[in-house]
Amino acid sequence: MAFVALDTNQNATRMIPCMLSQSIIAIGRYYTRNRSNPKILKPDEAQALSAAGIRIWPVYQIRHRLRADFSAVKGKSEAEDALDYARHVIGQPAGSAIYFSADFDASDADVNIAIRPHFEAINAAFAAAGRPYRIGVYSSGAVCKTLLDAGLVQLTWLSQSSGFRGTAEFKASGRWNILQALPVRRFCNFDDDVDPDRFNVDLPDFGGFLLGQAAKPQPVADAAAPVIAVAAGAVAAQPDFPAAPPFPGQPLHRGQFGSDAVRVVQARLKELGFGQLVTDGDFGEGTQNAVFHFQARNSTPGGKPLHITGEVDASTWAALFGPGAVFDAAAFDRNAPMRDLVIDIAASQIGVVEQPRGTNRGPEVDVYIRTAGLDPATDSFPWCVCFLYWVFNQAARVKGIENPLPKTAGVIALWTMARRTDAQIVHKSEVSAQTVKPGMIFALDLGGGKGHAGLVIDVVGDHVVTIEGNTNPGGSSDGFGVFRRDSRPLSNSVLLGYLDFCEP
Repeated sequence: MAFVALDTNQNATRMIPCMLSQSIIAIGRYYTRNRSNPKILKPDEAQALSAAGIRIWPVYQIRHRLRADFSAVKGKSEAEDALDYARHVIGQPAGSAIYFSADFDASDADVNIAIRPHFEAINAAFAAAGRPYRIGVYSSGAVCKTLLDAGLVQLTWLSQSSGFRGTAEFKASGRWNILQALPVRRFCNFDDDVDPDRFNVDLPDFGGFLLGQAAKPQPVADAAAPVIAVAAGAVAAQPDFPAAPPFPGQPLHRGQFGSDAVRVVQARLKELGFGQLVTDGDFGEGTQNAVFHFQARNSTPGGKPLHITGEVDASTWAALFGPGAVFDAAAFDRNAPMRDLVIDIAASQIGVVEQPRGTNRGPEVDVYIRTAGLDPATDSFPWCVCFLYWVFNQAARVKGIENPLPKTAGVIALWTMARRTDAQIVHKSEVSAQTVKPGMIFALDLGGGKGHAGLVIDVVGDHVVTIEGNTNPGGSSDGFGVFRRDSRPLSNSVLLGYLDFCEP
């Protein structure tokens, strides 16, 4: 089973390299009153997870499996304890969340008599402290719905116990932020089982944090960026990927001598720990063995195994340096329809990731952002629309035409500006499998001027297959790369609609 988040009662520090290799981007850990409890998140663990870019969402739990575990008095005490531990021990950034557990199939009487007064007291304690954190609940569907409807929590984590009251209905409602799955044994050699979790792509803010970073209120969604005008008729200069050396055009193989390209590969293999190579440009046995080793342990940017040939072809080069290193506009057919071009060019970027992850930066990401008119060095810019603008810009250059997209980095701005172009607009009320087609851009309005957008490459029943920037392969929070998504609903509650900038 593939998943990108988990929760555990174990210290995860020693498993960080394995979790990164398995694309784990977030972890749920415990706060509790007993500071010596081995399951509690400790400061050094929080530091290590944060340094690795793995976000943390904490849950406060002291059993919380009986009505007797809940009361207004206990709620106040536990809230104050959680606040103290988060602020003064962990250093949890303000604006992130603390979840509180109600880990049993609570009846209406349990909720009304005990759980609701407990969470009312938690809210009062947080308010008295200036509301430094948001409040979440881990529980059944019935409890999550009741507390969310009452405004006593802002975030919900739905328990794996599908038989609990209201859980099936709450899951179907799409109002949950985190959804827990059944345990997995021996994941990354953890001593005990771990619980896989996934995030709601339509409610991507789950309240996670990294130490030393301000809490991001919406980790996966794209923030609206300034609208930047471009002169009519202007076509931007071809951007390159300065930190990613370009593929030489032909595979590198044993027997080549004095090659600058071989020297670059040797340096990269050495940097990645595949042998103590001499960077002399001579492709000998040592370099070939290092290539064999790299190919055996890595995959293409699209996730397929590399062919173990000992030669450095385009796929191996892209795995070494990133897909941007092998992008060549000349490889695309000028006579192909614009619709096909944008899909092919977007597909060539699958596997581009932020470097380091979680920074909205990286060799290719910086180019996407610059192409949209922003300087990535000046701020941390969400970049899903920047990626789309770059894709259409490359396609337009191949065709010898102007980029049909308005030059902006914001989702809401793109949707608004599209009305002043020749784009076909399919509003939410008009969406169907007949009106949406490949090459269109979907746009989501996630509130507060924020949104997310991506490119449709296929329509399958009531879902669209997409390629998106600033997303992740599992559909959860913390978008960090360009990935194909296979199961995005054709329509949902936050959809604005679809934009078609390609010719009919």
